[in-house]
Parts: sequence; C-alpha cells; structure tokens
Amino acid sequence: MNKAAIHATDIASRRLDRDGVRARLGAACRDWQIEVVESTGSTNLDLLSRLREDASCAPVVRAAMVQTAGRGQRGRAWQSLPGDSLTFSLAYVLPGGPAELAGLSLATGVAVVEGLSDLPLSAPQALGLKWPNDVLLRGGKLAGILIETVPAGPGRIGVVIGIGVNLRQAGDVAARIDGASATSDNKTGAASSHAQTSTAIPAIPATPPAALESILPAPDMTSVLAALIQRLAVMLERFGERGFGAFREDWEAMHAYSGASIRVIEHGRDLLHGVALGVDTQGCLRVATDGGERAIASGEVSVRLVNSSTDAATGADTDAPSALRGSRR
Repeated sequence: MNKAAIHATDIASRRLDRDGVRARLGAACRDWQIEVVESTGSTNLDLLSRLREDASCAPVVRAAMVQTAGRGQRGRAWQSLPGDSLTFSLAYVLPGGPAELAGLSLATGVAVVEGLSDLPLSAPQALGLKWPNDVLLRGGKLAGILIETVPAGPGRIGVVIGIGVNLRQAGDVAARIDGASATSDNKTGAASSHAQTSTAIPAIPATPPAALESILPAPDMTSVLAALIQRLAVMLERFGERGFGAFREDWEAMHAYSGASIRVIEHGRDLLHGVALGVDTQGCLRVATDGGERAIASGEVSVRLVNSSTDAATGADTDAPSALRGSRR
C-alpha cells in the first residue's frame, strides 16, 4: 500500500460513518436510531433532555466527534481530540426503578470489554475492569462509563449510558489531563491554601490513560462503535430480564484488582485499606480489611492500588497492572 493510500485509510479510521455503523449491527439493534454529529456540548445531556420529553425515542445512540462539555465521573471533563477518542451515549428504557439498576455500570463494563474483544486485538487478555466504572488496558484507563437516569413512566426508568474510549495518543491525553489539573489548582489555590491545616492531604494520582492503538493498530472508529453497540444491546436486554446477577461472574473474571491491596478514597481522603475481593449481588465492592469484610457502594469513592513496597501511610500508590487476575471467558 502506497503512502497516499495509507494516509487515506488513516483519515477514514478517524471518522465516524453512521451508515457503516448501521451496516455492522445485528438483529438486536438494527432498528436503533444512530446519530453522528460533528460537535455537541454533551451527548449524555442531549439524550437526557430527549428522554424527559418523550421516552419512546429510545433506544438511540448519539456519537460526537467533539464534546465541548463532555463529563466523566464526579463532574470531571473528558479529555479528547477528534479521532483520538470515541465518545458516545446510549439512551434506553428499562423496567423497574432506581433500585433495579444496581450494578448496571458494572454490567456495562463487561459489555465494553466483550465488544472490544470482538475486534482483532493483539492482546485481549490485557483488558480488565476497575470497580466501578473504568475499563483498563495494562493498568491504564482505556475507557470510562457515566450513567444517568430519568423517570420514564410507571414501572420504567430511562437510562443514558455515556462511554468514552481512548483510541490513540495516550501521552497526549495525559498531558491534557495534567494541564487541566494545573489550571484547576491555580483557580482554587488561594482557597485551598487558606483551608489547609498542619496535616496536608497528599495528592492522589489519577489512573494513567491508555489507548486502544497499543493492541489494535490504527483503530477504526466506526468498527469500534459498532462492536460496542452490539454488545451493549445484548447486555441491556439481559439486564432488564435478570439484573446484575447475570453478569456478576463475568465481571469478577475481568476484575483487574482481584486479590490486590487497595486504597478506597472518598473526597480525597483514604476511607479504608484492604484487599479487593469480588462484588456482591448489588455490585458493591467487597474488601477484606483488618476489621473484617466491608462492602463499598459506588458514589463519591475511587479505588487505587497500594504499592506493597511503600508504607501505605505515606500516601504513595501505583496504578501498575495487576496481571489482570482471573480468566477471560
């Protein structure tokens, strides 16, 4: 293949082709609405607004090359550039209410790993899940998941699942995250220094980013999106019928931190230290501590690996890969 052809192929792989996505979908989601836009504030907010107006619009997938107000967990901005990351949202209506959604973010993680594994990856075993909302690649954050809900009538609830996947340039993503953090620190520095006591809270490093290109050269956005939609469609139908229990075993097989020493962090402070076990029937993380087993519900908490060679009290930690314990089915 000559240089011109290679360049043309690279450009095409960095674009989303709606018709190409639809052509790759199976019967479970062939009739879904598929939308591709150049730019929007947030695909999640777009679909939440639409569900509030008319829940019958679902299922619908909305993908954007650029999100100017894309959000991650705890209100963080999703750092991406066109063609380097795939960002999209899926609106769907499930039976039941909020209580029946326990574990949905974990089941979504399973579907994302399965969808990516359907692609010709060189090392699918390098994928894993970090409780509760992250997909890892060799210990780095490959994808994030954000789920939001709206009422959808008696006995039904509307969900919007937002997913961002790093496809290329993990180093550039890291630089943008560092830049955003520095800007945030500068904006809040005066208030932070005023509020400090004699005991400073050590900075807690975020999980470093990873990109799919390390195990899938020149990832094609259209193919990746189609593969994820396929698996999400199957997952949502199954979840609506059986809940998280149908995914618990698969999630534990993909659990990247299983058996590892971890820190559970809440609002920038250590909540507890222990050994990560599995998850319970509600999707809560089970942690073995000196005081017995604890179940941690998702919310304003995050998990980090503890560097066993460093005293945990120093606040040092690492997000190095944990050999992705557990077998992949």
